[in-house]
Amino acid sequence: MIKLITLKTNHTLMGDVVDDRGGVYRIKQPVQVVNVPPQGPQEAANIAFVPFLEYSEEFKTGISFDKVDVLTVNKPVVELENQYNAIFGSGIQIASAIPKF
Repeated sequence: MIKLITLKTNHTLMGDVVDDRGGVYRIKQPVQVVNVPPQGPQEAANIAFVPFLEYSEEFKTGISFDKVDVLTVNKPVVELENQYNAIFGSGIQIASAIPKF
């Protein structure tokens, strides 16, 4: 299940939480979610994904994080989860809610 995990160090990670038993979260293909400031006065700020420990052997199978180091665990908004899935997941997109008129 794709989750946003904010560590007590104020780093926000996103990835596929494959295990949350015991005292750890195990996250496959974690990325750090980074705010990117606007490049000019007419542009908006953006968000970028930075692979977290991409060159470790556990990146694809799951990196473990102690629960005592975690501040919050949240479900990402659909658009953010779709972006993650397009890069690291199955590529399946989740449909956004259709606005009611």
